[in-house]
Amino acid sequence: MVPPGARPRSLNRSIAGIRSQWPAPSTPKQAAELHAHMVVTGAVRHPPSLAHLMMCLSDPNGGDDLDHAFRVFSGVPGPSTFLWNTLVRACCRHNAPAESIRLYRRMRREGVEMDAHTFCFVFRACGLSSAGESQAVHGNFLRAFGEGDDPLVGNSLIHMYSELGLIELSKKAFEGINHKDVISWTTIVGGYVKSGRLDEAQNLFDEMPVRNVVSWTSLMTGYSQAGRPAEAVRTFKAMLSANVMPDSVAIVSALSACSQLKDLELGRWIHAVVDDHNIRLTRNLSVAMIDMYSKCGDLPSARRVFDSTGWMNLSACNAMIDGYCKLGHVELARAIFDEMGDRDLISFNSMIGGYVQNSDVRDALAVFSELRAMGLKPDNVTMVTLLAACASLGALQQGRALHAHVLVCSIRVDLHLGTSLLDMYAKCGRIEDARLVFEKMPEKDVLAWTAIISGLSVHGQGRAALEYFSDMQKQGIRPNGVAYIGVLTACSHSGLVEDGRWHFEEMRSLFRIEPEIEHYGCMIDLLSRGGYLREAEELIQAMPMEPNAVIWSSFLAACRFHGDVRLAEKAAGRLLLLEPHEDAAYVQLCNVYASSGMSASSSEIRRVMEERGIKKTAGCSSVVVNGEIHEFIAGDRSHPEISDIREMMSEMARRLREAGYLPDTWRVTIDVDEEEKEESLLVHSERIAIAFGLMKSGAAHLPIQILKNLRTCEDCHHAIKLISKIWNRTIIVRDRSRFHHFTDGQCSCGDFW
Repeated sequence: MVPPGARPRSLNRSIAGIRSQWPAPSTPKQAAELHAHMVVTGAVRHPPSLAHLMMCLSDPNGGDDLDHAFRVFSGVPGPSTFLWNTLVRACCRHNAPAESIRLYRRMRREGVEMDAHTFCFVFRACGLSSAGESQAVHGNFLRAFGEGDDPLVGNSLIHMYSELGLIELSKKAFEGINHKDVISWTTIVGGYVKSGRLDEAQNLFDEMPVRNVVSWTSLMTGYSQAGRPAEAVRTFKAMLSANVMPDSVAIVSALSACSQLKDLELGRWIHAVVDDHNIRLTRNLSVAMIDMYSKCGDLPSARRVFDSTGWMNLSACNAMIDGYCKLGHVELARAIFDEMGDRDLISFNSMIGGYVQNSDVRDALAVFSELRAMGLKPDNVTMVTLLAACASLGALQQGRALHAHVLVCSIRVDLHLGTSLLDMYAKCGRIEDARLVFEKMPEKDVLAWTAIISGLSVHGQGRAALEYFSDMQKQGIRPNGVAYIGVLTACSHSGLVEDGRWHFEEMRSLFRIEPEIEHYGCMIDLLSRGGYLREAEELIQAMPMEPNAVIWSSFLAACRFHGDVRLAEKAAGRLLLLEPHEDAAYVQLCNVYASSGMSASSSEIRRVMEERGIKKTAGCSSVVVNGEIHEFIAGDRSHPEISDIREMMSEMARRLREAGYLPDTWRVTIDVDEEEKEESLLVHSERIAIAFGLMKSGAAHLPIQILKNLRTCEDCHHAIKLISKIWNRTIIVRDRSRFHHFTDGQCSCGDFW
């Protein structure tokens, strides 16, 4: 018979064996088995064993069943401070800091005695959730224990205030510790790093009596994340010189800095450090190494690291896919993507980005459909990438569908996504829709304002663009150099010479923005196209940098338009020095001579082009019909419906003649008879695309939208105005430099382009 108050011998044996049998259950099932065993043996009533069970249930690396831990706790009469602390700490470790704080408040209400450990755990919870709560808890601690000099408490306070960004309070807590240990120093250095005060962090780091791998890594990571990779690498090398053994976390930080520097030799050296010191290749380290090799352009080495990690590492798969996509190897990326067992949003976004980078919007949208079919919700990165693709191709229908998806799925339209939406509509010819998106944006930064200003400018709405620029400044948004490019472009496209002069001067005098080559290019284009060729030439000569090919090409085009042969020859000569194998200077100069009646000189230019093997860039135009993009090249007869298209073009030519259209054959520089010159004008790529659009677009109220790679010629511009009137259709042409909205025989550019 067992004496009263004594435990049975079997229970003593059971309690003694609990820790050896279940030192740290690795699954929730094993933790539940431990609980069942303790209930059967009666060990559940033994406080040390109960504490062991609670720790096992709440361990994220073991039982990981916080709800089970709460159920056990609720069944304990008068739980000890240790059990309360165990649960408070467990909530924090399970990323539930608000629950930790709720337990702390309950302890206070129920009069539970708290110790220093209680407050250390609650400080950690406050650091993850509540700045307001933190100082109240700190005050309660001071009333209970006074200032004290416990490094454990002091370190927790430093950590809490650092996490909350209250670096001055963190520093005060640090200074209050008389006997600072390496954790105190490391935590305060980390706090300054988190706050972005890296120079102060470096000063504190230099004062540290002892530095461990954590403090070195903290400083190194701070430099890397702040875009100071060279200093991060310097810190890493200093750590090795101090004979501090780097761990995998330190190596990841060093590789991140190396990726930013794109220094392959440095990356290989860091890889050698890993091998020489037998540093374990963790999943994060494998991913960092793949990323480094990819960003440094060494895909074979990236692939070797990837193959060594196996296919079960999702992050490694994503890093390899991203590396292949960024360097244009989309098919290799797709092979990994198709073989992956699991895919996440990052996998899909990388593949979508790869296809978009390769101008393959159809496959990008197909991957987007797969993403949705899997039940994944696209994020802003997904939508921004796809919208940029639609903008570049003028794919309005797909862009509208993406916008609808944003609304249906309640994707938050942040600054980046809102700007992408308005940019898509502007580049797809729907400037009014772009304005609607802009007006609905709750926040607008300088990028959003610049996007709408630039959109209005390429649509020929120069005055509206300048009004938006004025509104931007009234809203307190300071313009940058990019915004002024939009403003000067608006002036150029609308012939607002005086406004352009004023804003060019304002940029320098009021905002101290020194003009870059793009600003000079806009200003020279504005002046020269406005007929101020001498002033434009003087500005070219006054530029602090050498004018590029874009500037000389723009100036040459204006000389041709205004018939100034001397200046055209000078501009062409400069352009040929910069781009001797490009067709632009030859073609423009040939047109100058032809339009000035200098046929011999024009023929000589054509002969030189033929001798040098320089061919005129073929015009290419595309039109979207029923969601599909159709491309046409000048004179091309490869389209499967070319017979019907040719018939439609003949109909167009007939009705144009009836309307009084006369082809400007003098602009055709090839040496053929008059009839062939007329034929060459009729088969310009935009006319083929318009003919196809008229054939296929049934709804008369829908615009026909054309995207062309070159500037629209004067003859086509005149013809399209008449076509818009004859067929009573709005035709939108986005050429190399701007949009033309043709309606009822008129163009939005006012014949100034």
